[in-house]
Amino acid sequence: MAREVYTDKAFIQFSRNHVFVRVMEDADAEGERLARRFRIEGTPTLIILNSSGKEVDRIVGGRDALDLIYELNEIIQSAKEGAQPGRYTL
Repeated sequence: MAREVYTDKAFIQFSRNHVFVRVMEDADAEGERLARRFRIEGTPTLIILNSSGKEVDRIVGGRDALDLIYELNEIIQSAKEGAQPGRYTL
């Protein structure tokens, strides 16, 4: 995803309105700690957090840029409306 999605012009434009943090669980102790905290079982896994740091939803598995933007928009809209989280798994 790093080469194909995060460099896509549409995703770059989308990301200007959101905060993304890339964590590599095998790169350092903090990455390992976060992977345990959020119970990451495979990669890629995107964890969507609210402003309080609480998990709102997650996306498991790779996506192309437009599919990822669509799913993230759905999650953001659902969170604003107070809907229960779903799980997007590829």
